[in-house]
Amino acid sequence: MSDQNAVLDLDRCLIRSPVPLKSLAAAASHRTLVATVARRLFLQIRAADPNRLFIAHALDPDRRRLTYGELLNGALGVAHGLIENVGLHSGDRLAIISPNHEHYHMAEFAGLFAGVVVIPVVSQFTAHEGARLMSEVQPHAVIVHSSLYQAVCESLDQAKLAPRMLLLDAALPESPARKAGVQRIHDILVPGQVELPSSEAQRQTDSTAFMLFTSGTTGSNKAVQITHRMLGASMLQLHAHATAALHGAQHENLPSFTTDAMTDVRSDGIMGFFHLSGTTMGMSTANRNGTIYFLEKFDAGDWLALVQKFKITQSLITPNNLVLLIKDPRVKQFDLSSLKIMSSVAAPLSAATQKRAMEILNVPVVQGYGSTETIMLTMARWGRGQADRPGTVGCLLPGIDALLLDPETHSPLEVNKTGPTGPGELVVRSASVFSEQTGYYNRPSESKAAFVTIGGKSWFRTGDLLVMDADGCLTVVDRCKEMFRVSGNQVLPTEIEAEILKIHDVLDVVVVPAPVVDEQQLPCAAIVPRSTAVLADPVAQQALAKVVTDAVAQELAPYKHLKGGVVFVDAIPRNAMGKIVRHIARIKVLAQLGLANKIAIAV
Repeated sequence: MSDQNAVLDLDRCLIRSPVPLKSLAAAASHRTLVATVARRLFLQIRAADPNRLFIAHALDPDRRRLTYGELLNGALGVAHGLIENVGLHSGDRLAIISPNHEHYHMAEFAGLFAGVVVIPVVSQFTAHEGARLMSEVQPHAVIVHSSLYQAVCESLDQAKLAPRMLLLDAALPESPARKAGVQRIHDILVPGQVELPSSEAQRQTDSTAFMLFTSGTTGSNKAVQITHRMLGASMLQLHAHATAALHGAQHENLPSFTTDAMTDVRSDGIMGFFHLSGTTMGMSTANRNGTIYFLEKFDAGDWLALVQKFKITQSLITPNNLVLLIKDPRVKQFDLSSLKIMSSVAAPLSAATQKRAMEILNVPVVQGYGSTETIMLTMARWGRGQADRPGTVGCLLPGIDALLLDPETHSPLEVNKTGPTGPGELVVRSASVFSEQTGYYNRPSESKAAFVTIGGKSWFRTGDLLVMDADGCLTVVDRCKEMFRVSGNQVLPTEIEAEILKIHDVLDVVVVPAPVVDEQQLPCAAIVPRSTAVLADPVAQQALAKVVTDAVAQELAPYKHLKGGVVFVDAIPRNAMGKIVRHIARIKVLAQLGLANKIAIAV
């Protein structure tokens, strides 16, 4: 095949946003273009009403709160303090380890304002896990919540690191941190500052703004270097998409939380602030002068009360927490009418769960799609449109090129203009996607392996299987690594899991391949029952197992039936964002099946 024919073939495989590129150019021309996201944030926060509320704790909003004036003064003061009193330099690494807190985003913004690399770290870890994460990024300084001080010290000792430690909160006098003489971030604050430190001016668009860890659901966590260019490009893409949505939405609600055309936005801060979604929510809220009412962790009752009390307009929630919410008996006791939209993030949401959630909550529920390496790739095309397409993640944002690769041959699939294309592994190119050169911090081989060259260009491999409808709407099928074969047929665990979650008495589930005779694999389901009494009642387990196996047998093809068995567990291994940690789940299920000798094969 000639090069010219190869280009033509690739053109037939190329996937782009239905929003024209001219919308992206228009978005760029109407926004203030600055070198870094730090400078943009600074200008936006400075222009806000200083008395307007930026963030408050939903259970203690009168004492634990921060206005935009306090946010600006605090972030600027701490930024100068990091340089002048802590001795950090432009490009140094600052880790933040804390549960959700009213000063969390202020600390993140302070790091950006100082020109250092901000590293939000998951707050739930063992000393061994913490040591691995700290060794991965080797921070020059750590801002830590006093409740985690001892655990972080143990992690740093194991990693043989001794960064400067600062407390995010006002620790009690008897706390280990205070006894050790550790300063609070307010102790280093330089008051009266009105401009960014000079160290920020040394940062460029290709400088790293954040390092965020991957979820680690199929392997070890890696630190993704997210540049100012990536964040700036993503902001433009989201703005162009939202503007196109505004023009096409007519009287419908706007999609999700991305457009700065919405006013008086009140968000629920139930996502971990350490996660990409939590980090971008903080920045987008500040950019739009919105307000966040947060909780340290998700609780269905607390969430229902906070939406009703504070008239929350938009919600970010994980699929796992959404399932817990819609199966909670208290859900009909609260007024949720203020909610304009709920966005499910961090993992795919099945069509059945999405439809059920909208029926119970009477709120449009949509989902987008992205990863730490790509920020955001897709969103609902307009208004409530995606709510009528449950299970889908919308269309590509403008400025992103994509291909679907055949999972067997890894060749690009030609786009079917009259029906679905795929499933295939999604590969993407965009200014908002991390590059092979930036990549994972201190992991050049893993960075190189994350890309594939097609048509002379480098494409990032998402590792996800997707299907595209004829109109460009995409659906996430599963992770490529999670697909397994039964009698030569492809089995996708999420498809079976979605069917099982329809059953009212099932609270959570994971499906894994269980090795049987001659190393063949059969689907096995591990169930968390809605009633904990079932865990101690063999008769109840047998009855529920029959309901589950019958439901799967009725709806899915024979090779997807649960011939590997059904087991009952008290919890499914999930990370802090609610994603199933499947390699741990496999070990747990196989051990319960008495197949411990097969664990090495499974992982």
